[in-house]
Amino acid sequence: MSEPAHETVGHVLPIWRTSVDEERQRRYHAAAGVDGALFGATVDASVLANDCLHGARPRDALGAKRLHAGVRVRQTAPVPLGAALTVMARVDAIAPAKRGRYIHIDFAFSLQDGTTPIRIDHRSLILDPDPPLGAPKPGGQPANDDYRHLRRVQLTPEMVSGYSFEFPHLEGHHDPVAAAQIGMRAPIAQGLMGFTLLLAERMRMGPAAAFDVEATFLRPIFWDDALDLEARGTDTFRALNPAGKPASALFIHDWRA
Repeated sequence: MSEPAHETVGHVLPIWRTSVDEERQRRYHAAAGVDGALFGATVDASVLANDCLHGARPRDALGAKRLHAGVRVRQTAPVPLGAALTVMARVDAIAPAKRGRYIHIDFAFSLQDGTTPIRIDHRSLILDPDPPLGAPKPGGQPANDDYRHLRRVQLTPEMVSGYSFEFPHLEGHHDPVAAAQIGMRAPIAQGLMGFTLLLAERMRMGPAAAFDVEATFLRPIFWDDALDLEARGTDTFRALNPAGKPASALFIHDWRA
């Protein structure tokens, strides 16, 4: 069976427009327990990354199940809250994986002046219809003394469901029954919620107008988990689940004030 067009290299998605205004950003930050003042009057790129979920594939042709695996965000200049953005997206790569295929989609967010201050490489795992039993779980960084503890975040159902307010159709973030149907003990947070938490911790150490950061989503985060946020220096961050395993990680490739 041939793959759908939106899962083939070179496929260009329809162009659309978006923006992150003060209210939209406030709702995401409130759900994650993040201090929005860290970002001032500029867009938090982790909030904007939710537009990649909106646009990664057509709603009427979802195709195979996907797991959001990570993002790489390159920002060359800050974007003011409320600025109109044009979004252009293209499938850049498809790579084999043990449980299916990784798909990389390049999202370019351009301002009305024609500049493109933010690009996001959105990476998902397209699951095989019948993944092999006993497929290995995602790996992660082993615990070690190089990391220092930053703070603990106690998640609640209201926080996790609230972060996914734009995705009511993704019931695994809201409904225990739907979560159980996909093999989860409870509803799970969006991977981007971990990204928002960790990016805010880096911003707390000193803001940046331009940066290149990469977030990976390693394990499910459940809506009643207590997450321990840790850092190694100023370039590696992670969120540990209650079992002490990394659930999300953030790597800083470049950070410029």
